[in-house]
Amino acid sequence: MKLRFAHYFFGFVLLAGGLTAIAEENKVDPLSDPAYKELIASFDKSKDCIFSRTINDWTALDDQRLIVYAPTKKRPYYIKLVQRSLELKFAHTIGVHSRFDNRICPYGGNALFIDGERYTISAIQKLDEDTAKQLLQYQRQKKETKQKQ
Repeated sequence: MKLRFAHYFFGFVLLAGGLTAIAEENKVDPLSDPAYKELIASFDKSKDCIFSRTINDWTALDDQRLIVYAPTKKRPYYIKLVQRSLELKFAHTIGVHSRFDNRICPYGGNALFIDGERYTISAIQKLDEDTAKQLLQYQRQKKETKQKQ
């Protein structure tokens, strides 16, 4: 009986250690305010394109910026809108308008529809997973700081 308990306990310790290692691996370095502003400024001039039919998820960063995932969560894109949308942070769905070839680009009048309003796209930048995580983490920390005040 004691031997069986020891095996279960040892297995639990190995499992807990493995999960801790995975959690540590998924952490990214937090961004400071100047680093965030510099990163966003560099993205705001980007001219990448996305096939509209591959977009399967999105997350709002603020009322003018969002991250879309196309075709999977492993392929994030940063999108900046020309004007601010107060509905963006609360929207459940967004619509995509592509004028010509089912690609959305920050030129040619391509836009997102949020709560029935049309918002032209000013920038699109392909991101790596870590950068997307950093942007989302920065926004969460900023929101938590505001809630504590």
